[in-house]
Amino acid sequence: MSDSIFLVGEDGLLAEMTSAPYRAEADLQKLLADNIHLLPGAQIDQDHPRRWLLVKREAGIPDREGGGSWWAVDHLAVDQDAVPTFVEVKRATDTRTRREVVAQMLDYAANGSVFWTPGQLRAWFEGQDRQAAMEQLMSLLDHPDGEPDAAAEAFWQAVGTNLREGRIRLVFVADEIPASLRRLVEFLNEQMPRVEVLALEIRQYRAGHDGLSAVVPRLVGQTARAQAAKEPAAPVARRPAQWTAAEVLDCLTTSGPEAAAVGDAVHSWAAAHPRIRITGGTGTSDRSFTMAADTGRGTSPYLGVLSLYATPRGGRPFLEIRIRAMIAVPPYDRSPARERLIADLHTMAIPRLQEPNALTSERPNIPLSELTGGRITALLPIIDQWIDNVRAYPAKDSGPARSPRGPAADQAG
Repeated sequence: MSDSIFLVGEDGLLAEMTSAPYRAEADLQKLLADNIHLLPGAQIDQDHPRRWLLVKREAGIPDREGGGSWWAVDHLAVDQDAVPTFVEVKRATDTRTRREVVAQMLDYAANGSVFWTPGQLRAWFEGQDRQAAMEQLMSLLDHPDGEPDAAAEAFWQAVGTNLREGRIRLVFVADEIPASLRRLVEFLNEQMPRVEVLALEIRQYRAGHDGLSAVVPRLVGQTARAQAAKEPAAPVARRPAQWTAAEVLDCLTTSGPEAAAVGDAVHSWAAAHPRIRITGGTGTSDRSFTMAADTGRGTSPYLGVLSLYATPRGGRPFLEIRIRAMIAVPPYDRSPARERLIADLHTMAIPRLQEPNALTSERPNIPLSELTGGRITALLPIIDQWIDNVRAYPAKDSGPARSPRGPAADQAG
């Protein structure tokens, strides 16, 4: 690359900056991860510039239901309309910036659209700092009116809807886009009405040896014909009312008697539990309710521990266990309590929970078909024990430990 850009000083003199290659592909990847706004939102949509959240770097993609990560896309982002955006980074010197990387990206899109769930993507995004993540999301959504948790739930459900219906964006990033890749991108973008396929050059420029540098993002591969053919993304909307437990359980009956029996067992446990609050979801497609436990800590003691999802269009219903949030609460934020909880879950021989890192880094979704044969009745006492131990553990921010025996015991004490 031999092009230059020029900086105009206060004295009117020009300072030439010449293009310079990145030392390594990892440098370009990190630059984009640290500055996701380098994806040029105004170049993608001039009337409604795209704004971004980085969901995860190296987002693992399975090749089958409940499988481990078979591939990993360099960056997974979402925009303010809940459109999942797959970003793959290559340097121009890598010959795979042509046909091979296109095939690779199509594999990512095909499998991520089927096997990722809204809960998994939300867990990735929220990571270890849920409060900061919620603030970022509310800023992206321009601080919507109403309950933030409901807005967040609606947003991630919309992400899931766009995934399942193939309304996604594929972005190939390099320091220079070769003509062959540009032609492939233009062709795919014009032929796929729901998938937006783009290529992005992020060129680096340096001036002398004083360390001054600049990067310039430039979108290529977008044509007027492709833009005219695109279908709009699913709106970020939520139901005017929450799903009731009865509606969720009724939907489960379409998945067969075993799934319905597991759902009934979960609901009966939650409805009878003195420390569980049931809240219906607001997703526009999947019906769900979440079970939050009263931890007895702080001014907002309730923490979601389980969520039950029923899918009305023939999908597989599942139970989500919010393990990451659970192991962040004392005493489970350290050994030996954390290891004991993980060991208890492993002994149940639930296939989904045997995957590497499933019990320490995600909110694993367990198909209800894996909770038959008495497994659900073995899982729920483990949650009971977690609630009792958390409530009995001294909390710095909430005074003396509270009794784990129920409301009556608290009043009697």
